[in-house]
Amino acid sequence: MKYLRFSRALLPLLLLALLAVAPIPASAQSKGSVAEAKAAEEQAFADLREADAELEAGVEEMERIEGQIYSLNWRIDKLGKAVVQYGQEVTDLQDRARLLVLEAYTSGGRNMVASAFSADSIQELITSQALYEAATTRDLNQLDQLAAVSRQMDRLTDELTVKEAQVDQLRVEHQVVVEHLAEVHDRASAIHAEAKAKYAKAYRAYRAELARRAAIAAARASGGAAGVPNQTKGVACPVAGSNYFIDSWGYPRSGGRTHKGTDLMAGFNTRLVAMNSGSVRLSSHYQGGRQVYVYGDDGITYYYAHLSKWPSGLSNGQRVNKGQVIGYVGDSGNARGTPHLHLGMIAGSIYVNPYPTVRAAC
Repeated sequence: MKYLRFSRALLPLLLLALLAVAPIPASAQSKGSVAEAKAAEEQAFADLREADAELEAGVEEMERIEGQIYSLNWRIDKLGKAVVQYGQEVTDLQDRARLLVLEAYTSGGRNMVASAFSADSIQELITSQALYEAATTRDLNQLDQLAAVSRQMDRLTDELTVKEAQVDQLRVEHQVVVEHLAEVHDRASAIHAEAKAKYAKAYRAYRAELARRAAIAAARASGGAAGVPNQTKGVACPVAGSNYFIDSWGYPRSGGRTHKGTDLMAGFNTRLVAMNSGSVRLSSHYQGGRQVYVYGDDGITYYYAHLSKWPSGLSNGQRVNKGQVIGYVGDSGNARGTPHLHLGMIAGSIYVNPYPTVRAAC
């Protein structure tokens, strides 16, 4: 009886021990693994969306600063030309005034002689009361014009100095943003690569969703802003490497212009390829730097700007195939310090928004 009571007392402990060593059913294991995998995937794509949002915000800030720099440089160019023009007018008027001084001095007027010896500069002599007393009406008009032009030149020179200081400050801010973007881009590229490798199907869906949103935005837009995504299906991404971009169509540029393209940021000398087969034309411009036009067989002209160089052997009129290297990412023209591809697209002689096309292709 004692043995029976002892056995009954041990029975619960034996049952617990058996449960502890018994294998967990496969269904329970698989459910746990699936949940963990799902959570890991969700976290990966949360990181991906966060990285892309940070990149977009950085590019937005860079575009804002560059827009200001473009506008200020345009104003500086205008001011510089105006200062030169006014400076020439001042020189001409001073030459005329010097003749007037000489005539007044040689005429023997006492006041003019005293003023000539006491004046510290030709400008002071020209504006002296004695000279005004000696001047005729025509001479007075010239002296008044000289004073007015001198004041205008001084005002423009002061404004020019202020604008140049503003550009210098913006360039410092721009450099900070560019360096930050490089770090964000490296981090985002690593996150993209991991998501693409581990969750290929979900990654394709994520990219497809970005393209779908771009297509919806294009469908709601009108004119050039709508782009031609349906006409350019199947084209190659123009940048054969890691890149990032936003829809910057219509952003302000100098002289009242707006941005007529998409800027794809990428590493210096990243390969650029023809988006479609066609013929090419090479050119250079002080704003666009080294450029390539691809006259596509689809009727679209693809414009590539700010290249660092062209591939050896590429020449005007040459036929190229889709995906063929036609240049390398650079910062030529007015893009110094910010290597990127400015991509333009022309359909029916009108610039159209490349963003819906490159969002689907890249």
